[in-house]
Amino acid sequence: MDDAASEEPDVKTAATLGRRAPAQRRVAVVTAARDLFLAQGVEATSVDAIARRAGVAKGTVYLSFPTKQHLVRAIEEEFDALILDRLRSATSTAPPDAATAAAMWCTALVEASLDNLEVHDFLFYGRSARVAERTVDATLSDDLAGVLRDRGVTDAEEVAVFLIGGVTALTDLAVLRDSDRTELSARVERLVSAALHA
Repeated sequence: MDDAASEEPDVKTAATLGRRAPAQRRVAVVTAARDLFLAQGVEATSVDAIARRAGVAKGTVYLSFPTKQHLVRAIEEEFDALILDRLRSATSTAPPDAATAAAMWCTALVEASLDNLEVHDFLFYGRSARVAERTVDATLSDDLAGVLRDRGVTDAEEVAVFLIGGVTALTDLAVLRDSDRTELSARVERLVSAALHA
């Protein structure tokens, strides 16, 4: 299929998209940019292509996102919010002991990362990886540290950084080895529980 044709919404969709509220247009632009960046890379994706895919005028894209890097940052923010939502949902009903709560949190991190692997790899192994990694690592470690602190863990910040580093390394290794997802989650749960019971 021709790339240009695949980027354009049909006539009925285009008419509907033009009447959306600004927030809806913004979501459409970020979604279009994410899909195109994943398919062909940031450098190879034009703002024209993003506007066509989103069903908006090129000026509408520039109004919210002066550069493609602003779009990358918006994709990062969307990814962070999605991951944090999953983590907070996982621990909202967690029991009061730190080991079980941390294991639930870390297992949710594995699952969320694997469910969004393509975006994860784009952000962490792409051109803006260092900035994205620092931002997400700080956000995640703050969240897990809060879970641990609420359960009386001393040195919660250091423990959170330690656990997240180990979990992300195990996840990366499992992806490289094409390991079983269920087995990975069970391994993470066991290791996190063991680390906090030590």
